[in-house]
Amino acid sequence: MQGGAETIRRSMLKKGMTNVLSVAASRQTREARTANLAYASYLFSCHIDTGPGPGAGSNQPPQPFFAPGGLPPGYPPPHFSHGNPMQPGVMGHVPSPGPPGHSPPPHNFHNKDERTKRQYIKLKKKLEQKHHRGGGEGFINSQAATTTTTTPPFSPRRDLMNGMRPRSKDHGMSSVGTSEDGEESSSMHDEEDEERLMVEMLSTVKSPQVAEMNSRSALLHWPPLVLECRHLELGVTESDLRYEVLLSDKGKEGKYKSIYNGIALSCRIQDLRPGTEYSVCVQVHLEELHWPGGIQGSASEPTTFTTPACEPDQPQLPKVMQRNRTSLQLRWNAPVDNGSPITQYILECDEGRGAGFVEVYKAKGKQHNLTKLQASTVYRFRLAAVNEFGRSIYSDIVQTSTSGSPPGPPVSPVLKEASVTKLHLSWQKRVVDEDYTLQMDDRESGHGFLPVYNGRETHYVCQGLRRHSEYKFRLRAHNEEGPSRWSDEVCYRTLPDRPAPPPRPNVKGRIHAQNFKIKWEPPNDRGGADITTYILELNGGSGYEPVYMGPDTECQCDRLTPGTTYQLRVSCISAGGRSESSEPCTVTTEAVCPGKCPPPWVQGKPRATTFSLKWGYPEYDGGAPLSEFEVEMKCPLDSSQRQVYQGKETECVVTDLSPGQTYSFQVRAFNRVGAGPWSDSVEVLSGAAPPDVPREPQVTCRSSHHALVQWVEPASNGAPVTDYKLEMSTTVEQDFATVFHGLSHAHEVKGLMAATAYFFRIQANNSAGWSPYSGVSATVTPPSSPAGIPLPKFVSTPTTVTLSWQEPASHGAEITHYNIDVGDRMLTTGGPELDYTVENLQPDTTYRLRVQAVNSVGVGPFSPVLRAATLRLPPAPPRLECVNVSHNYLKLKWGDGKNPHFIQFTVEMESPRSRDIEICKSSVQLKSPYLIERPVCRFQTVYQGTSHSCKVNRLQELTMYRFRVAATDDAGQGDFSNVEEYTTTIAPPPSLKVNISAPKVTEVQQRSCWAEWGQCKRVGADPVTYQVQLSRSKDPEYRLAYCGADTRVQLTELDPGTEYHVRVCPVRCAASGDLPGAYSSPTSFNTSAPEVVNHTPRTSIAHVSDYVCIRADRELGISARGIEAVNRRGRGQETSWAIQKDQLKEYVYKKVESWRIVMEGEMFLDKQLWRELVLEHPPGKMEEFHDDDVHSFTLHVLLRLVRPSRSVPSSILITCLDHYNIFLCSVTERKPLTDQQWAFIILFAFTVFALIVAAILQQILPVSSR
Repeated sequence: MQGGAETIRRSMLKKGMTNVLSVAASRQTREARTANLAYASYLFSCHIDTGPGPGAGSNQPPQPFFAPGGLPPGYPPPHFSHGNPMQPGVMGHVPSPGPPGHSPPPHNFHNKDERTKRQYIKLKKKLEQKHHRGGGEGFINSQAATTTTTTPPFSPRRDLMNGMRPRSKDHGMSSVGTSEDGEESSSMHDEEDEERLMVEMLSTVKSPQVAEMNSRSALLHWPPLVLECRHLELGVTESDLRYEVLLSDKGKEGKYKSIYNGIALSCRIQDLRPGTEYSVCVQVHLEELHWPGGIQGSASEPTTFTTPACEPDQPQLPKVMQRNRTSLQLRWNAPVDNGSPITQYILECDEGRGAGFVEVYKAKGKQHNLTKLQASTVYRFRLAAVNEFGRSIYSDIVQTSTSGSPPGPPVSPVLKEASVTKLHLSWQKRVVDEDYTLQMDDRESGHGFLPVYNGRETHYVCQGLRRHSEYKFRLRAHNEEGPSRWSDEVCYRTLPDRPAPPPRPNVKGRIHAQNFKIKWEPPNDRGGADITTYILELNGGSGYEPVYMGPDTECQCDRLTPGTTYQLRVSCISAGGRSESSEPCTVTTEAVCPGKCPPPWVQGKPRATTFSLKWGYPEYDGGAPLSEFEVEMKCPLDSSQRQVYQGKETECVVTDLSPGQTYSFQVRAFNRVGAGPWSDSVEVLSGAAPPDVPREPQVTCRSSHHALVQWVEPASNGAPVTDYKLEMSTTVEQDFATVFHGLSHAHEVKGLMAATAYFFRIQANNSAGWSPYSGVSATVTPPSSPAGIPLPKFVSTPTTVTLSWQEPASHGAEITHYNIDVGDRMLTTGGPELDYTVENLQPDTTYRLRVQAVNSVGVGPFSPVLRAATLRLPPAPPRLECVNVSHNYLKLKWGDGKNPHFIQFTVEMESPRSRDIEICKSSVQLKSPYLIERPVCRFQTVYQGTSHSCKVNRLQELTMYRFRVAATDDAGQGDFSNVEEYTTTIAPPPSLKVNISAPKVTEVQQRSCWAEWGQCKRVGADPVTYQVQLSRSKDPEYRLAYCGADTRVQLTELDPGTEYHVRVCPVRCAASGDLPGAYSSPTSFNTSAPEVVNHTPRTSIAHVSDYVCIRADRELGISARGIEAVNRRGRGQETSWAIQKDQLKEYVYKKVESWRIVMEGEMFLDKQLWRELVLEHPPGKMEEFHDDDVHSFTLHVLLRLVRPSRSVPSSILITCLDHYNIFLCSVTERKPLTDQQWAFIILFAFTVFALIVAAILQQILPVSSR
């Protein structure tokens, strides 16, 4: 009871404190209200309430009061002890560093917005609550209950689902692990009350209303949720609420699905079904960031609405259920009716005749049979559904066709073209055919008919065939109804190859004027077939024409034109075709006199005393060029004949004729052979005479630009004058132009120029023609002011503009001067000069200029306005310097390396070789002229561009050169810089020739060799020497072996059996010092190895030791380390022959013992062991051992080999070994052996072989068989 009363008291105090703080909080901002409220609650829980006493019957000490909300938001967490974890119900703490009884200062809120602060505090609180629930029970220390500053625990908050709190399995027990703690239970109940109140508030949302609606969408809106003051005190605002719209099409009790979730108060529902009833409601959610675990209210009452019906949906494609030749059966499924039953279906058909779709069915059924159709015809269908609201859109178009019959057998393929490796076949296309299959049978392959083509084309080219071979073909057609039967088989053959062209034909016999005989040889390659026909072609200038076709190889060419060059070529024909033509043969026939010319004819209308006669060339010129023509005329009065023309032309003018007379003409041609026959005669009648020459016309000037011309009619000579032609010119004899045509005897000429001389003449015309021109009448028009000047030209500088113009017409009075208008001033030239320089102008300025001419009569008009602009000042020259010097080039640099305006630089070099010879005459000391030769500095351009450096190549060594530089931009080229002088360096010697660059090494011995190389070209007068360097193969450093002028040198003091590298470098011996050039490629060589000296015991023992070690190591795998040690001991020490012999014997005994151990372990006898270790000591490797040494060595070997037998007497072995020693000594000393010694050697070899066989048998056979 005491715990319950205390809980009620705390609740009342808390509510009172909250009411007091709410009044003050209403006057502050939201951030300040939240902070003050939390801070006041924290002070209240820490200082006012002393906490409840222990429960009845409890022996626990009094515990401090813990605020249900824990530490207020925005304040730092308490300082927990690092050594003890948090426990349920008890929070460890340390005293605050400030005065006792005071809380830490509130946290800064001004740098965070309201929503961020709330989210941060709630998430932090939730994390601390979870951590607090997971701890164990117990107290940190007993002082926590009596201290004045306590840290309230965090009350747990459970998840809410759909506005309801799920029940816990341990319902009724304390969430902090102490069932007797009344305070924690009260805190939990307070939180449940807050959640319950919040769920009730969220469930007060009103039902949504439908604002707009059509068949497939609806617009919903709902009023906002009204928040009370108590909700605002908990930090909940309208922006924290989210509205979820739930929709169901199964009625109010059906399953709802979420279609919208957001903060808006309206939403539009899309994709609704027409004529359908829907239920919709709204549910309000509070975000998890504002309430731990999230919370939501109950859904509102559902609002029911029904969408209006509409026309049906688009039907699906009709399906073809049955198809035959004259009918089609279609079936379809019913589309969605959209709230109104479908009353009928409309089926339309398009037969492809251009009439479009036609309705063929209109009923409620979903199937229709179309009859009386045409076979093998394509039809197109579409479907629409109709209800009381209208007709749906048409379905997609379906295309089908009626059945037909398979096509009949096609016509056999026809050979369109045949070649050597191809057969081009074609066939007819029928209406019922869709594609084709072509098969070919190659008899030689033996595979029968195989398909070679499948497709829709009506032709095919079979390629890759054999020449002059026969193939069979057949064809089949296909369509939708199936394939046809095969066509009749046809057989075609490929063609043979063409023969090669025959050789060039030759002339047989003498060449005559009109004929000659030609012959030729058959071709070398006849293309696999016999030559059936030869074709001889003749080209007389108009192209090749066949003159013979036949099997013969010669032909008589006749009816030719004399003196004509002909080209003849021959080709041949076989079954494979016609070959290429041979190379042409050129033949020229003999020339004759030209032929008869055609009769001459009159060109134009005959005149009274003259006419033009023209004729043509003869049919042929006789084989020689025509030299001339001769025309003869017969006079009608005295019947006399006279020559009127002789020349190369084909026309002439006959003069001195009488009018109205008949004349006879004939012509003939000449060539180098002689004259041809006369042509047929032609008669020509002369015409009437034109009028006489008119008198000179009279000219009267009425002004400077106007004159009157009059003339008198001349004698007409039998025909009336029908026309006059007046001509005018400014010169006496040429360039006359017609100014009048007509019958008048006067004409006014206008548009004349002043002070100009004009010349006039008149000509009369009648039916016979024009009379000769009259005499020329001259007149001069009065003078006037000058003419206008065309647009002048100009050349500008930064301060001047030089004008130039063309001289205008003076119009009879000389031009005295010119006026130049410069805008603000008028300038006058000193005379009739055609150029003038306007000075004292501003740079980079545009001026308007115009010019007029002045003479004694007056001033002329101004020229067009000229806009002339002065130039900018050119850039100054940069400083020139040399950055790199060599013996044949100089690298120059200028400027600072930046060129943003793309200035052009010109570098010039002085050429000291160019000279000018100046002729001077001395009038004081010398009386005769003489020549003086003076050097003149001439600069030539070596670079021009925008770069700031250049490299001048092809220079001479130790030569001084002079350079200067100038800059150029749009304003022109600036002045040149000061002349700079630079000198090239001395040149090193050139490299050796490429083909002999590496030295050649010859006569290589153990200690010396000869090296030779090609001679280097001298540079100027300086001599060239050579340096020879030598190095070992593994030593990268070279040493100087020779220095001199010879190109062949002997290299000495070399080590035997060593690889060396040698190279050569040329050195120029100049006055300033030696200049070495580049080294040649190195040449490698090896010196000879030293020969074996038999009389040196130390070297011989070493070779024997090496031999024994190598054999032992190769056959039995003896360690190479021990062998090398003995080798070093045998080679390197300077000891006596006896010591070395003892060491060798000891080493050999050890090796024999090792061989024995190996053989006994392996239980076999190597057949090669004896031959290699005892019998085959190569000559030159063995030394003069004492008998006992060889005897001991051989004895031990034999004893170890035959040790298992024990049956061979030692005396036999010793005797054999003695003779073997004699053999070895003889071989070593190269002494001849006696016959007895050879017999014992053979016996010794046979004995050794028997011993080896016995040893092998003892190893293989068992003991019983022995």
